[in-house]
Amino acid sequence: MRNNSRSFINATIGILKLPSVAFFFYKNAKKQKSFIKKNLSPILNSSIETNDGSLSKADLKKITDYYALGVPGFLGASFGRLRGKALSESERLVMTYLGGISGLLDDLFDDPHKEWSHLEKFILNPDSLRPKNSFEALGLQLYLKGLDKASKPEKLKQKALEVFQTEKESISQQGKEISKEKIKQLTFLKGGNSFLFYRLCMEHPLEAAEEKLIYQAGGLMQMGNDIFDIWEDTQQGIQTLATYSQNIHELTTDFINELNLVVNYAHSTNFPIKNILQFIDFILLGISRVLVCLDQFKELQDSEASLFQPEKYTRKQLICDMELFRNRKAAIKHYLRLHSQYL
Repeated sequence: MRNNSRSFINATIGILKLPSVAFFFYKNAKKQKSFIKKNLSPILNSSIETNDGSLSKADLKKITDYYALGVPGFLGASFGRLRGKALSESERLVMTYLGGISGLLDDLFDDPHKEWSHLEKFILNPDSLRPKNSFEALGLQLYLKGLDKASKPEKLKQKALEVFQTEKESISQQGKEISKEKIKQLTFLKGGNSFLFYRLCMEHPLEAAEEKLIYQAGGLMQMGNDIFDIWEDTQQGIQTLATYSQNIHELTTDFINELNLVVNYAHSTNFPIKNILQFIDFILLGISRVLVCLDQFKELQDSEASLFQPEKYTRKQLICDMELFRNRKAAIKHYLRLHSQYL
């Protein structure tokens, strides 16, 4: 009876907290949009005026609507809650500029027509780059502005190089036979180092326990992204833990096990317990969407065959549309269950 009462109380608290968590991110997104308009848009507008055709509208949209918005507005805000202090003006500038260049680098690896191999040297020595086009000129400008405002520019360069090298290695694995262990290693290197790169944009020291937490959280989120991207990755022959899996039930178990490690690592840090619980709460909100996607794939596997075979499914079957009311409702139910379990 006591356990049932506790579960009910925790679920009730979760319902009450859900609007506050959503409002927290809404407020931060609104603030970051204003920040982008003031500090980043003039740079982008100038690039548009001198564009030689190498910068597309999609490139600029990815900067303003995703990376430069999401990195400071969501990820930076979460890191700020963990330490108990919101982003400073300089930290927000660094995350905005370097979040923007992340979008451009992402495009480089996604677009087979764009060259990227010569940019590896540029990461450690940006002043050595002579931009070939408007695309590279904008990337260089954002990178230099971010490093100029950063408190740890050399550490940021080293971490950026690690992210770049992991991307390069993962590209070389496309279309090749690769073990599940190697895929997982690349997944966590990509996600973990990306999160650490953004964390190094902040001024306070990065202790070993927090570094372990941030790396694990980044790997978990990358794993979640790959689950959502299973249709596109299957079409491109990209091997991820999601495309590799033939059993979604086992993939779900693996995903929850990685979440458990995030929670354990969070509690091993020296931050106040209130801050730790708020950070975990933000993680759970993101994880709930992934569980909706996994539920869709479980139903597909169980109804079609005994094995999950993404190469045989249609786009409609493999796209999890979170704009649908039923999926949003399911995500809330998952969030409340996770909240009751972990908080």
